[in-house]
Amino acid sequence: MLTREERRGTKMKQTDKRFPPFTMSESKKRQRSDKDLEAEVWNAITAFEQILEAMPNDRASLDALSSAYEQIGDHAKAKEYLARFGAVLADENDAKAADNLLEKLRKYAADDKLVQALIVRIQQMTEQKPAASAAVEKGQKAEKARVAGEQLLKTGFNMQEEMSFAWTLSEANQITQEEYANVVQDLSELSSAADTSTVSVLHVLENRGFKNLEKILAFVCKECGAPFVSLSTFGLTADAVSLLPLDLMRRRGTLVFELLGRDALVVVMNAYDKQLRKDVEALAGRKCHFFLTLPSEFDRTLEKIPEILAQVEPRK
Repeated sequence: MLTREERRGTKMKQTDKRFPPFTMSESKKRQRSDKDLEAEVWNAITAFEQILEAMPNDRASLDALSSAYEQIGDHAKAKEYLARFGAVLADENDAKAADNLLEKLRKYAADDKLVQALIVRIQQMTEQKPAASAAVEKGQKAEKARVAGEQLLKTGFNMQEEMSFAWTLSEANQITQEEYANVVQDLSELSSAADTSTVSVLHVLENRGFKNLEKILAFVCKECGAPFVSLSTFGLTADAVSLLPLDLMRRRGTLVFELLGRDALVVVMNAYDKQLRKDVEALAGRKCHFFLTLPSEFDRTLEKIPEILAQVEPRK
């Protein structure tokens, strides 16, 4: 068997001057000698082979070495690393990545029974994978939604996030220090009360008759990328409002008001609460687009939801 240096000297004579794309830009390639390019390719090969000594199944190294050897004309080594790469993908049951490798493997399959066997293995795996992966994915989504829903219901009103919201408004000079103190006091009192109504910074400001509420809404919309929406212009449907538990809507100030294809349009009273956004998406089981609305509109809409849900109860 030829040593690496012997392969290096022999194969570079056969090369058609195609080298790995990671070497440099085309303009610089033309400015450098073939000798420099050859050294750079072999340096890369050496580096990747050293990685494989420590991590024999490293995907990136196997893939890079197969491509590098193919481009310098050493097809035997290219096939060797490609087959190793394919075997790793098959062992890890990565059907999608393995399927993408089939076209390359077929180039070397004619006189190689091991490559032919690998192709059959990958084909069998990719044929079986769609149904199995769909079931697993569905189960994973359902479990994720269940856990997110339980966690959200346990946390209830999030005082920390609302105080952070109020502090952000204070720091941005949207409310004064005195107004900030009043908001925090009201939040504390309302959260400890037995009332089941939604508690939020925006609710407190509206209840206090804060004259610059529209200005604050515009500020938050811009800051959080959550456009303002008037809920009264939308006709609520059971399919939309049933995506979230009613108790959660009240406690956390959020509801789905419309479906757009597979996506959901959702209002939140605290658009700064990023974790709430993530949890709502997990619970709804679809991509959500978040909006802001007036607290009074939110409350009026929320009042309609039990009646809407009651109308579909007999169908269940």
